[in-house]
Amino acid sequence: MPETPGTAERQQPEAAEAEGCPVDTFEPNVWYKGKKRKRCGRPPYSAPEGVDKRPVCLMHSRDPNKDNDAFQQEFERILEEAGEGEANFTLFVFPRADYAGREFKARCIFGDATFTQRANFIGATFTQEADFTRATFTQWANFRGATFTERADFSEATFTQRAGFSEATFTGEANFGGATFTQWANFVLATFTQKANFSVTKFTQMAHFNFAKFTQEAGFQWATFTQGAHFNCATFTQAAAFFNATFTQLANFGRARFSGEATFWKTTFRNDGEGVGPVFSEARFEKPERVVFYGNYLGQVLFHNCDVSKVEFSNVEWRKRKNGKRMVFEEVVSLEHKAASAEALNPPEGSADERNYGLIAELYQQLKKNFDDRRDYWTAGDFHYGEMEMKRVSSPRSNRVLRWLHRSLGLAAWYKYASEYGESYKRPAVWLGIFLLLFMVAYPDVGLQRNDGIPTPTSEIHYKNFFQFLEAHPKGAWAFFGHSLMTALSVMALQREVEYQPVYPWGRPLLTVFELVLSYTLIALFLLAVRRQFRR
Repeated sequence: MPETPGTAERQQPEAAEAEGCPVDTFEPNVWYKGKKRKRCGRPPYSAPEGVDKRPVCLMHSRDPNKDNDAFQQEFERILEEAGEGEANFTLFVFPRADYAGREFKARCIFGDATFTQRANFIGATFTQEADFTRATFTQWANFRGATFTERADFSEATFTQRAGFSEATFTGEANFGGATFTQWANFVLATFTQKANFSVTKFTQMAHFNFAKFTQEAGFQWATFTQGAHFNCATFTQAAAFFNATFTQLANFGRARFSGEATFWKTTFRNDGEGVGPVFSEARFEKPERVVFYGNYLGQVLFHNCDVSKVEFSNVEWRKRKNGKRMVFEEVVSLEHKAASAEALNPPEGSADERNYGLIAELYQQLKKNFDDRRDYWTAGDFHYGEMEMKRVSSPRSNRVLRWLHRSLGLAAWYKYASEYGESYKRPAVWLGIFLLLFMVAYPDVGLQRNDGIPTPTSEIHYKNFFQFLEAHPKGAWAFFGHSLMTALSVMALQREVEYQPVYPWGRPLLTVFELVLSYTLIALFLLAVRRQFRR
């Protein structure tokens, strides 16, 4: 029978209606990521033109004005028929999702589902597995206080707006691997009884894990935190893995507790100069020998009030002073920072210091011990320098002049000028050479007398007969200052038989005693620095 005009067009919707919704889902009792597919088969929904690419059912249609009552009725039917089996909501498009306090007894599969409005799962209970793999939450997704008895899978899910999991309990494994949190992510007071996987997860805005409890392994490998990440007071009972993770801004682990190993292998921390990066102040490492920082920039990290004397630091980069020595961020961090971690750096009550230098010195002592124990004496020396700097700048005096005198002319200050607190053997050697030349110039001013006592034009070296000495001696000025230099060297070497002796009383004993004290102090500092630098 020949076709009349319009017959083919009428046959297409009729054929679609006969075949049902063409969306592929997964057969019951088959793992969601398996390969066995099944057509939805539900009657097609009459959506406005251009809403859906092809005719699909009510549950899969993206029509924002579709009948929510009819949708929820079908949703309830699926749950009722599933019982304690499997309820398949693959690729469903939810016009509304208000399931607060609901108990889901079935194994629920929300794979690739889209929640177009607020997803309200506050206080919900998932008795079996809850699979939200690649689900999209267009509005606020709120799972506050929800309980996931079995595995909870949010891998590769997308949270376009806020995501709330505060006080949620994950009794089974929690998988957020590859998920994207575009806005604020809240896991405050969440409990993870089994493994928690956040590998390759992207947190575009603030991520809050304050007071969260990770009973088993917590994996944040390759995770990206673009804004602040807060793990304040979090508890990691087993391994905490942050290797290759990226923290662009603040990463606050203040008062967190690490009972097992903690790995920060090639973790990228903040490196923009001034802002606070990772914070470990008051964090507790119960097994510090199993805490590893490798290949990190630690120039903006805060470690005060945290025992790091046994933590492993390998191939890390610290903040540098102008002289190239390593330093900690506590010395320069702004005390106006809102983080509570910076408050401890404020000077004690009644102190005139700009910040709590004693607390910073304590951190330097721990770092010095750490690297001394590992026989990295060069790095330990830098932290010894930092410890001494804190002692130099700290003063009980409130008067500005007295504080300046303490910092600039105190004993610690002279120790710094002479040998950089025993860390430089070159500096005392240079000072020794400089003072030797100064004494060479100074001795002719007080006078040098020839030991044989025979009066000649060259028997006395003094600036008042300088030109007479030049005329009488064939080598002139070279001999004049040469004899003075030899006298200075002889005094330094405690030699008694010298050609010229300083004249009494200004030359001997005053100037000679001063030279002896000064030169042997510098020699002692030189030897001490050599010992520190080359004892291994």
